[in-house]
Amino acid sequence: MTTLLIKNANIIDMVMDTPYFGDILVEDGRIVHIDEEIAAGEEDVLDAEGRFLIPGFIDTHSHLLLYGLYKSLVELTPQAVRNIDEIKAALKARVDATPAGEWVVGHGYSEIELEEDRHITIDELDAISTDHPIYIRHSSAHMGVANSRALEIAGINEETPDPDGGYFARTDGRLNGLLFELPAVEVLLPHLPKPSKAEMIEALKSAEADYISKGITTASEACVGLAHGKDDYDALTAYIQQDNDMKLRLMIDYQLMLQSESLKGLSFEELKQQIETLSDGQCTLDSAKFFQDGSIQINTAALTENYHNVDDKSHIIIAQEKLEALYMDFARRGYPLTTHGNGDAAIKSIIEAYSKVNADPDYNEVTRVEHIQTGKYEDIEAMKKNNIDGSFFTNHIYYYGDKHYEKFLGPDRAEKMDPARWAEDLDVLYTLHSDCPVTPISPLDTIRIACDRKTKSGRVLGEDMKLTRFEALKAMTINGAKLNRTESENGSVEIGKAADFVLLDENPLDNDIVLEDDLILYTFIDGKMVYKRD
Repeated sequence: MTTLLIKNANIIDMVMDTPYFGDILVEDGRIVHIDEEIAAGEEDVLDAEGRFLIPGFIDTHSHLLLYGLYKSLVELTPQAVRNIDEIKAALKARVDATPAGEWVVGHGYSEIELEEDRHITIDELDAISTDHPIYIRHSSAHMGVANSRALEIAGINEETPDPDGGYFARTDGRLNGLLFELPAVEVLLPHLPKPSKAEMIEALKSAEADYISKGITTASEACVGLAHGKDDYDALTAYIQQDNDMKLRLMIDYQLMLQSESLKGLSFEELKQQIETLSDGQCTLDSAKFFQDGSIQINTAALTENYHNVDDKSHIIIAQEKLEALYMDFARRGYPLTTHGNGDAAIKSIIEAYSKVNADPDYNEVTRVEHIQTGKYEDIEAMKKNNIDGSFFTNHIYYYGDKHYEKFLGPDRAEKMDPARWAEDLDVLYTLHSDCPVTPISPLDTIRIACDRKTKSGRVLGEDMKLTRFEALKAMTINGAKLNRTESENGSVEIGKAADFVLLDENPLDNDIVLEDDLILYTFIDGKMVYKRD
């Protein structure tokens, strides 16, 4: 029997909203005793020296595999490049190191963060190389930019029709290299160089290490199939058979489950059992994943009123009748349902479809709306009425809030973006997320943004929409467990639960303490120290 005694900790257990001083005894990965003082025996002892112990963070929406794979691509994030010249220089450096004819792929591109505030053009990419296919993945994952050679390889030309739910953009009737929304992007993605299974597993390992260093003990891969289709599932099922530390949940793209011979027709329980058996319980099936619109920052989120910068509302991806039929099909097989919805028109569509599924007395699974960026108060009320859970992409306030205020949504809608406050007030179960790699992975950063609601320029979007530190910390711990329906296992520091902890140097509930990753000293999973700060 392995035992651990943590002494002299200020414990924030997520049951009470204030810390208390005490010791915690762990046996075989479980909390067996909490008291003001526990006498040391033969167990390993860690003196917390008054530091603050919280439950491990539960990340309910990010893309672990994409994040890991992106590390090998050309970094074009706002942290790496400021303008188009710097993008061109970064791509040119990779072109010069890459044999002719081979792909050069970048990630993290965001035109609204560039000094020019515009997209790079196909001509600018062609000037770098027409011997190399070049493709840039947008930070939203909902669009990309290709040079002429990349379009040629993908078979996209002037006569290629736009796919349902996406389009190949044109300037003066000529393809300009911009591919908008997943149906268009997915025409090109199969032609990108595919990483081997071994490379994908290494990417997952690297991502896991980073997540654990941020205090994450349980994470949800938010769309198996988004990176490389069925190859994602094959790599993940190989990865989960290894000796991993972090607990993992898989949302699987509904289209992959309809098309893959190995997944087609399986019930939720059948597939869940397969995954848990392969991973010895370390990984489980979360839900079937759907997308009902795109991203605000590329004008493809489906709104009920026009964008501030264009005379357009965009549109939902899946027709209402088809969406409801898909939900019913998966619900009959017992699947929880998770759907991406940024714009209020998409959110309303999802709620309407979920309400019909949840009306079935035999269906008692989780139905979730993801992102909820422009949800209105009546939408959150409808979620409450129809027993629908949610996860808010509050990181957008800091990383994109200024552009939404000035360009995409205008002041009024931007002030009410990511309305987690309304969910808190209406007692709707919700979490917060980073959607990594769209924004950096850091629960403490996410908590800070949800509480401060400050943009990069320091503008506050919605003073009355702020969460308290305790509310935001709940959203990243116990609320995550409730959303995952694992609240009997994790999410709080209580006897009988898994010993998933983070030890912080300072009190995260103290508003004078700046929330940053450097506060994390240790991460424990099942009582095992899996991260120690250097």
